[in-house]
Amino acid sequence: MKQYLAFYGSIYYPSGGMDDFIGDYDTEKEALNAITEKLNTDKDYYDTEKEKWEYSWAHIYDTETRKEVWSK
Repeated sequence: MKQYLAFYGSIYYPSGGMDDFIGDYDTEKEALNAITEKLNTDKDYYDTEKEKWEYSWAHIYDTETRKEVWSK
């Protein structure tokens, strides 16, 4: 497993635990890029760019520090 774990959910509510896991990455930037890509694939749900994050959530977890390092 790589250091950074990315989780993402759309329409506000999580699917639950590992069902929201989108991948593990070597860098926080790679994890954020994966979240952005996933968010953009869900664009059919949204009318505006602003709505993307109104109805979505995401987290990046650092497995070395055991802390969430990014959240939206």
